[in-house]
Amino acid sequence: MPWLRKHVWKIAIGAVIVLGLVSFLSPELAIRRYMLLHLHPIDCWTAGITNMEREDRVYGHLYDVRGFTDRATGGEMGVFYLKQTGPFWYVGSVGTGP
Repeated sequence: MPWLRKHVWKIAIGAVIVLGLVSFLSPELAIRRYMLLHLHPIDCWTAGITNMEREDRVYGHLYDVRGFTDRATGGEMGVFYLKQTGPFWYVGSVGTGP
């Protein structure tokens, strides 16, 4: 038990790093990570994410997100464009329309 108490912080930090890296492997997880990092913890679990099956050369893959609102304007930010670099996904841009 003393070993566990001594290394619990190392284990916790390692788990957070692994979960952070895993979130780059899926487009849906990349969108949820974006919402969580922009201080929308409830929206990241309740938002509905739909792949619109469109890809723009400049902006990337189009995803429709229901339930994510901008706190400053109160408007829904429903359009996410994701880009892929190798196996990793990241949010390229967010807005209200395609």
